Formats: sequence, C-alpha cells, structure tokens
Amino acid sequence: HSFQCGRDLSMVEETCKDYARRMKEHNILVLSKSLLPYRQVALNLMGRSEDPLQLIGDAMDQNELLKYSFEGQHMHIVSSIYHLRSRLAFIFGEYELASKMADKSKVLDLTNLTPFVRSDYVFVDGLISFALSHKENSFKWKKIAWNAIKTMETYAQYAPSNFQHRYLLLQAESAFLSGDDKNASTYYDAAIKTAGENSYVQDQAVAYERAGIFYFSKGNVSLASHCYGQAHAAFLRWGACCKADHLRLHSPF
Repeated sequence: HSFQCGRDLSMVEETCKDYARRMKEHNILVLSKSLLPYRQVALNLMGRSEDPLQLIGDAMDQNELLKYSFEGQHMHIVSSIYHLRSRLAFIFGEYELASKMADKSKVLDLTNLTPFVRSDYVFVDGLISFALSHKENSFKWKKIAWNAIKTMETYAQYAPSNFQHRYLLLQAESAFLSGDDKNASTYYDAAIKTAGENSYVQDQAVAYERAGIFYFSKGNVSLASHCYGQAHAAFLRWGACCKADHLRLHSPF
C-alpha cells in the first residue's frame, strides 16, 4: 500500500520493481504482474513516460497486460489498471477520461478488495464526481459524490488517521458545489492540515490544488495563488515532478 500511503514515488517504483523481480524468480507470475501498474503509475508521475495518462513505459504496456489479465481472468489486475488510470486522469484534470476509467475499474466486485484499497476507489470516484458536477448538473454525479462522502465518513470513524482527511476533502468539495463558501474554506483547511499530520502528502497536494481552484473561482487571487504554490511544493515532495510541471504550466497564474 506504499503508493496509496503517499510514500516517495522513487521508493515506490524501486520497491515494486524489486518485489516483482523476486516474485518472478520464484515463479509467482500473477502476483508479480499485479505490481506492474503501481510501478508504472509512479514512473508516469515522476515524468518517466511519454504520456502520463497511459500506463505504457519501462514497467509495462497496459494493452499487453490487459490482454494477459482478461485471458487469465485476473480481474484484480484489470481493475487496478483502470483505477490507477482514473486517478492519473483526475490528477491531470482530465475528468471525463477519469470517469470512463473509473467505470471500467468496476469489473471487479469491490467488496473483494481490502477496505484500505476499496477506500481509494471510493475517494477517487467522489473527487471525479464532484469535479464533473461543476460541469454538468447531473443527478448521477451528485449521487456518486454523496455516496462517497457517506462511505468515507464510516471509514474515518474506524481509522481517522487514514481516512479523516479524505472525508474532510470530500466535504469541502460538497460545500464548494453547493455554494457554501465559509464551510468549503473551513473543510479545505482541515483536510490540508489533517493530511499533512498523517503524512498523506499526495492527498495534501490534491487538497491544496482543489482549494486553489475554489478560491480562484471566488476571485480570491491571493489565497488561490498560495494554494497553487503549496500544491506544487507538495507534489514535488511526493516525487510527482510531471504533475508539478503540469500544474505550473496550467495554473491560472
């Protein structure tokens, strides 16, 4: 779970590479291949792939691994490929693609996943749905978003150090969408603070960026600029140089 925990991406990449090699040496092929998407997503975020939205590079080719996984009925690998692509698409602001990938990741019954991994699907689904709700006044997105909040609230009650910041960020997104500016600001601040306290630097980076989007939409250029700057710094701390560069080039400043 080092990727979901926000560990330094270079370490995630090296660990996945090493473990996959050892498993392959002991003929544990399926499990070794299940690590490849996590290694490649780390490489993408670090800027070591031609297209950050495609899991194609030194670790794997998504099309080849999908073919292998469908033929062998290794649906957990299929699901993780699409889920990680949905996360990448969200991070890089491609919300429609993120939604399509999230839908495809549901080839697996999520109840078969560990609660920690399952929560990542729920969290990303919620973020995507709130982002799309700003573009489309659709009940579909709002329903997914509200369900994500309810589920994350339950997770946060049992393991606040892992999930409280995610629950707070989804609450901030909800307040932003409903026009409750005061609570949105309060929840963004709380999500950023809690993510930092629990060393979830990747979620803190996302929270800073979403707060920047919120403040810019309200005309508060000073706070928006601060949040974008902090998001850039947090993505760099995570090791996501590609995303940091993308943010620098696509921020409104």
